[in-house]
Amino acid sequence: MKNQKGFTLVELMISAVIGIFLMASLMNLFITTNKSITLSEALSQNQESGRFAMDYMTKFIRQAGYSSNSEHNLSPILINTPKMVCTIDACTSNNPIGAISAKGDRLAIPLVASADQAIKSCTGSDVGGPLNGEQLIANVFWVSDGSTDAPGADTENELRCRTYDFNNGIWLDNAVSIVANIESFEFQLGLAPNEDSRNAARYLNADEVFADTTGLLDANSIRSIRIALLTSSQDTLTPNKVQTTRGPRKYVILDGPLITTADDDSNLRQVFSNTIELPNMILTAN
Repeated sequence: MKNQKGFTLVELMISAVIGIFLMASLMNLFITTNKSITLSEALSQNQESGRFAMDYMTKFIRQAGYSSNSEHNLSPILINTPKMVCTIDACTSNNPIGAISAKGDRLAIPLVASADQAIKSCTGSDVGGPLNGEQLIANVFWVSDGSTDAPGADTENELRCRTYDFNNGIWLDNAVSIVANIESFEFQLGLAPNEDSRNAARYLNADEVFADTTGLLDANSIRSIRIALLTSSQDTLTPNKVQTTRGPRKYVILDGPLITTADDDSNLRQVFSNTIELPNMILTAN
């Protein structure tokens, strides 16, 4: 019994302190790693949403004003003029208010689908071709504000598109969601200084372009369209998930209004922009 030994109280206290420091270090490492993973996932989600939306819209915007029939002299965007009459929800608009209101702008891109070969609209429907014949359509893009009275647009913060049949003045199909977690969409028109120039010299929003008293758009001067999106990494399954430091943030997308987030907002956001040249308009320059 005299040879039995144990830890002294001092040794136990020292080992306990060391254990506490080790546990604190491991907890701090775990929290830091978890934050890094959450932030990395948010960045990845923003990148994926923004790039996909940009690539998808670019493909259809580059078709602006396309027609294999020389009888059609199309504007690169669909607006209400004596030559191009469209319903209010199908027309291009700067911050529209209507049955299809939007977070930002609404952009309608017209083109003529020939009777020789069918092509896909922004909703994935076949237009033109032997079955449908020649069709003058417009692919309409906007970001849903969650209005329940908007056809098929009852989900907020979705980039949506719908195809408008210009010949019959009707929608060809219901609106479809392109990508979620898009909080705003803005665009500007790139105008050439004259009809002989192939390059845009300035960018204006739709209201500024349409401000002339005639109400007619000089389609021959448009050479490009600049678009911008504000993406959000909000997790719909875990709305209170902290992805970055909580606090209000301010964003301005092109000519759009100031966007201010809530004081307790912790979602990561990112602005994506692209300037898209319109080959069909450039080729018609003198």
